[in-house]
Amino acid sequence: MASRAKKLDRLAELKAARQGAARSKQYRETEDADDGKIYDELDEDQYKAVVKGRLQRDDFIEDDDGGGYADNGMDDWERGEGSGDEEDWEEDYARRRKDKKPKKKDKKEKKAKPDVDATPDISAYRPVINEEKESDFMASLLQSMEAGSASAPRPRPAKRKSGPTAPTNFTAHRRPQPVIASSSDPVDPYSDVPSLSSGMRNRRGAHPSSDGAPDGWGNDLTADLENIGSPAKKARFESTAVTSKLNDLTMPDDDSFYDNFYQDDMPMDDEPIIVKKEEHESRLPPLKPVDNLPRPAKKESAFPSWLSVQDTLNVKAESDDTIGSAAVGNSAISKVSALEQDGSLRFFWLDYLENDGKVYFVGKVMDKPTGKWVSCCVTVENIERNLFVLKRDRKVGRYNKQFPRKFSHCCTEDGEETDETPTNAEVFQDFDYVRRKAGIQKWSAKFVKRRYAFGEPGVPTEETEWMKVVYGFDEPQIPMDVSGPSFSRVFGTNTSAFELLVLKRKIMGPCWLQVKEPTISHTGVSWCKLEVVVSNPKDINPEPDSTAPKELPPLTMMSVSFRTIVNHKENKREIVCATLRTWENVNIDDPTPPEKLPSSVHTIVRPLDRFPVGFENKARSEKSKIITMKNERMLLGNLLATIHRYDPDILIGHDFLGVSLDILLHRLRELKTEHFSRIGRFRRAKWPNISRQGFNIKFLNGRLLCDLASDGAKSMITSTTWSLTEMCQGQLKIQREDIDPDDTASYMDSTVNTPDRLLHFVRHCEMDTFFQMAIAARVQILPLTRQLTNLAGNSWNKTLNGGRAERNEYILLHEFHRLKYIVPDKMWGKRAANAAAKAEAEDIEGGAPAATKKKDKYKGGLVFEPKRGLWDKYILVMDFNSLYPSIIQEYNIDFTTIERAEQEDGEEEKIPEVPASDLPQGVLPRLIATLVNRRRQVKTLMKDKSASKAKLQQYDIRQKALKLTANSMYGCLGFEFSRFYARPLAALTTFKGREILTHTRELAESLQLDVVYGDTDSVFVNSNVSDLEEAKKIANEFKKHVNDRYKLLEIDLDGIFQRLLLLQKKKYAALKVEEDGTTTTEVKGLDMKRREYCALSKTVSQTILEFVLSGEATEVVVERIHEYLTKIGEDVRSGNIDMDEFIIFKRLGKNPEDYPDGKSQPHVQVALRMKARGNSARGGDVIPYIFCLSEDGQPARTVQADRAHHPDDLRKVNSGLQIDYVHYLSQQILPPIERLCEPIEGTDRARLAECLGLDPARYSSGLSNQADEPLFGTLDSQIPDKERFKDVDSLIIRCRKCEASFMFGAMAEKNDCILHVDGPKCPACSSSINSASLQVQLDRAIRDHINKYYEGWMVCDDPTCGNRTRSMGVYGRRCMRPGCRGNMSFEYTDLMLYHQILFYASLMDGKKAEAKCKNTSRLDEVKALLTTNHALLDAMLQIVNKHLDKCGRQWVDLGGLFSYMKV
Repeated sequence: MASRAKKLDRLAELKAARQGAARSKQYRETEDADDGKIYDELDEDQYKAVVKGRLQRDDFIEDDDGGGYADNGMDDWERGEGSGDEEDWEEDYARRRKDKKPKKKDKKEKKAKPDVDATPDISAYRPVINEEKESDFMASLLQSMEAGSASAPRPRPAKRKSGPTAPTNFTAHRRPQPVIASSSDPVDPYSDVPSLSSGMRNRRGAHPSSDGAPDGWGNDLTADLENIGSPAKKARFESTAVTSKLNDLTMPDDDSFYDNFYQDDMPMDDEPIIVKKEEHESRLPPLKPVDNLPRPAKKESAFPSWLSVQDTLNVKAESDDTIGSAAVGNSAISKVSALEQDGSLRFFWLDYLENDGKVYFVGKVMDKPTGKWVSCCVTVENIERNLFVLKRDRKVGRYNKQFPRKFSHCCTEDGEETDETPTNAEVFQDFDYVRRKAGIQKWSAKFVKRRYAFGEPGVPTEETEWMKVVYGFDEPQIPMDVSGPSFSRVFGTNTSAFELLVLKRKIMGPCWLQVKEPTISHTGVSWCKLEVVVSNPKDINPEPDSTAPKELPPLTMMSVSFRTIVNHKENKREIVCATLRTWENVNIDDPTPPEKLPSSVHTIVRPLDRFPVGFENKARSEKSKIITMKNERMLLGNLLATIHRYDPDILIGHDFLGVSLDILLHRLRELKTEHFSRIGRFRRAKWPNISRQGFNIKFLNGRLLCDLASDGAKSMITSTTWSLTEMCQGQLKIQREDIDPDDTASYMDSTVNTPDRLLHFVRHCEMDTFFQMAIAARVQILPLTRQLTNLAGNSWNKTLNGGRAERNEYILLHEFHRLKYIVPDKMWGKRAANAAAKAEAEDIEGGAPAATKKKDKYKGGLVFEPKRGLWDKYILVMDFNSLYPSIIQEYNIDFTTIERAEQEDGEEEKIPEVPASDLPQGVLPRLIATLVNRRRQVKTLMKDKSASKAKLQQYDIRQKALKLTANSMYGCLGFEFSRFYARPLAALTTFKGREILTHTRELAESLQLDVVYGDTDSVFVNSNVSDLEEAKKIANEFKKHVNDRYKLLEIDLDGIFQRLLLLQKKKYAALKVEEDGTTTTEVKGLDMKRREYCALSKTVSQTILEFVLSGEATEVVVERIHEYLTKIGEDVRSGNIDMDEFIIFKRLGKNPEDYPDGKSQPHVQVALRMKARGNSARGGDVIPYIFCLSEDGQPARTVQADRAHHPDDLRKVNSGLQIDYVHYLSQQILPPIERLCEPIEGTDRARLAECLGLDPARYSSGLSNQADEPLFGTLDSQIPDKERFKDVDSLIIRCRKCEASFMFGAMAEKNDCILHVDGPKCPACSSSINSASLQVQLDRAIRDHINKYYEGWMVCDDPTCGNRTRSMGVYGRRCMRPGCRGNMSFEYTDLMLYHQILFYASLMDGKKAEAKCKNTSRLDEVKALLTTNHALLDAMLQIVNKHLDKCGRQWVDLGGLFSYMKV
């Protein structure tokens, strides 16, 4: 009481002081005392800190009793509810605050570190709503209010409380289920209110908390919302209501789970209110008649199975200490004792970094005292370059432009060859001049014998004397194209230090290395626990197999998953959640699944503004703790500390290199996070340049990256889109839930009163880390890529991320280095293309650069023209085993055995001669033979019944690696950018393949067998029998006849088809007989195998194919097809098909912004919209989209790109998008089934279209069996004018006097001719027409038609397509509309233009008019007209001839036609 009276006294003094304009007594006496102030004086930042403090204290109202009351800490004026006086005061206060701000700031303040304590505004993470959308929302909101108030009086609502939330699998066409509301399970009265991205309601339907408006809401919008749902009374609910809903998360049985999930608690009357809703099926009804016709498979919509997997994982409990809180310094390095007793180091290397001529190997060593495996960095110094200088046969007069120098005694001035042969001393002297010009100080040289066998012009193939130059990598690099008077070429100038080291030391991929005389280093170049320096490269060697450990050291594997959000205010993507799941001491050859191995989970999450109520407490109580951070910078710091603590050897992710790493690097750099280089194993003091997206693996140097979306992984995983959801379903048989990235803000909404929704979001991120590891283990990516790398001798990281060309390159490098061959230099990217262009330009006379045409590639494999139709006898598929590798061995095709013939530009490809049989075996055949023999040995070991499961798995991985390596050896010959590209060798290989296939067909025909099809390495032989055993007997006899012809080539029975539907080349479907007698359907190249056809189209095609291959009578098959298609058409139009069935996938060949015709390509437009929203879309990504109706709700037959939308757009509430069912029926379903039904009699395209509900008249013409009929015609000069000019336009003349338009008719036609004896006259007003006017109008008409031709419009010849465009694809005439197989042709051709101009000429041709009127009474009139109007007709004919002279159809270049003849 005393303190209260004291405050009242001071308040009275303050009032008196204000009235008297003097300072109060208490201010005079206690000016500096904090307890003497009634009001605290705060600046803007301090005030925000006070408000933030209130926000961080959850509910501070006493006796809340769980009712849901919570104070958000905001003062009244911040809620937009104040009066006008308060608003004026607010403006005045802001103005005064602005005046008080200092004018100048210290320069240092601008460079200060980011404010880690700053609380972001959640409105920045929500898309801005434009005025039009907001007005539409308010209109619908008011309309729903009026409807609600008119229907029935409602009880006074209480303050709402958001119920528990969880994700759902939303699909289009979901029908609401009937809901019965009671006091314990109330109904959401605002279920019809559309969602707002500004935060009033999240996209999945959860309501905001009743605490008040979150930051960023508009004042007027907030007021409207509070007027709608302002609470009048607080309702109390038992905690069991929430508990019951949480229990519902366990096993939902139907779709009512999702409909009831987001309903809020509301006070109700005593009697329950029953809300009646229409009752429909949420999924499509059976798409088949009662007679068991098949239908598109129904997708399960049960509770996501991935949640049930979480409880089965073996997760280790974390310690109470924050992971990575203590930084590990270099002091740990000196504590590791890993040296052997003899002072050497046994080291298993995993990755490397090359920098400044040094090679840094990173791997694992064992710490002797503790027995633990730790990371180690071995630095190899003093690596020397190896250059090989080729001596000229004859001296030349001067150096090239790099090192100009004149010589006096033996060289001419113009660079021509002389008669003198250079000596070794002169070569040494000339190169010494080159190295001095380059600035090389220390070097040595000697002459050695070497070979070169790679077809370089001017380089001898026999063994020749070369000067070998050795100097260190610390010296400057010599240009590749340097030459001198006595030497012509220098090889090895750009060879990397890593390549030289692994070739010289024979290091074949990741293996055990023995390091002699290592020196322990404390320089701290890496984050490894031990650093070692080797001064002599010869001191590091692979450990012999006899002493090396048989197993790999245990590795630490970390699976990484991020969740990001777009900051729309700054247009940047930020990280909000990160999970690191770590498996320590893992043996990659161990078949134990990852769910049974112990793992540690580290999840970090930060709020957008603040966490939902109770989230932090619940996060701490979870099995795997969730660490909460205030902001993104702290999250990233903890992330780096965790990576540093676990020090993973392998990082596993999905699209990590392409998307996640790019975002992470930009956020680390922008937020200036310390120790950013801990994501890799090498320290970096300064930020290097961040490359373009997908090319930043250099930041991970020292750690292996296993990215499931990389090219290497895609080659091992069968998938359509390679999305994580699809791979989980295909590889793990787990239904993973897809969370729309645009929903991230709603999951992290802090206004809800339950943390369950955010916890679900975080657990989703955690489970992705397990899925990534499980998929990698299932497809055995790591052990298989290690075996491939050990065979090739390159880097493991390059193999993991898709370096097949480099694998082939290194296996040849090792072999040719062993045989003392000089290898070709590495050409990089544009330099390779520029070098080729420069070489071609120099070959042109005079040396002037000229445009050169790219050489055509050599011919590939032979494909026989298929005998189309449905074959119902057994078809034998005879296949050559590894045809191209076998041909290389059979004919000894190699760099060292083939003499390459020189070929001039424009000359037809010359096929080299097959080597003589007495030549020794070449390098390529010997390599392939070694790989094949090793594979045979491994497959023999696999037959050992005593071998364990783990051993058998290792054998299987090894034989797969050997097979892949052997089969890929041919690829390096034909790959244009390969280091060992040899087109003559590749051309010879494919030539022999075509020859072998042709001889095989001839052999089959000689045995009275019919070959119905053949492709590259296989032939389809019609056995013409219906007995399976008889067919097998024929296959064995044919196999014996073929194999007797060759030494190494083998043909074998690859399969037997019971029925075969053969449509086109590389397009067929068949019923294949398996070994157990069952049949399976094999499909090659058909539309159902292409990703640009939706799932519904593939399902329908598969069903039609089963009908066709069923073997039933034709009438029955046709009837079932028609009945099934009728049912499909009805289901599609009625909306009973799930939205996912309409998704089309298409792969981006390049970045979407790089497409010149992107406006006409649907997937490009969808990708551009994805990027505009902050999502990732780049070359190689597979883009999903759905075709929708236009804004007016009408389907269109023109450009579809603007009406293609991402499936997530359709899943949004009130998106307003409707699927264009007509497009899917006519473009996605009809064309594939038309092609499948082509061999069947009794149906046609019009009948199929009618069954689908389409207009049969549009599809009645142009049947597919008529499209291939040949067109016959006569000579163009023999075509009569009536036929020639049947489609031309008339010449329309306009009278300047009466403005009438009329036709300029031929003189032979009296009614149409406007010429008279006294000149041309208007038929309407009979006034004379000026000659100049006629000439101008004629010239204008001709120019209009020429302009029409050059507009270049093209139309598709398929009536079902109707595509009209001015764009032409790279395949020429092929229609670019997805799904269309029609051909494009010009709408207005050059022939049509030619006929049009000829028609105009015929109107002025007097001789032609006389010929038409011969023997008629009109002849004299025509002659009179020609006499009086000859000047006009001649002038007009000159105009026509002026344009005809420019037409190419007027002329024949006889010189070019007969240029090959020499007289």
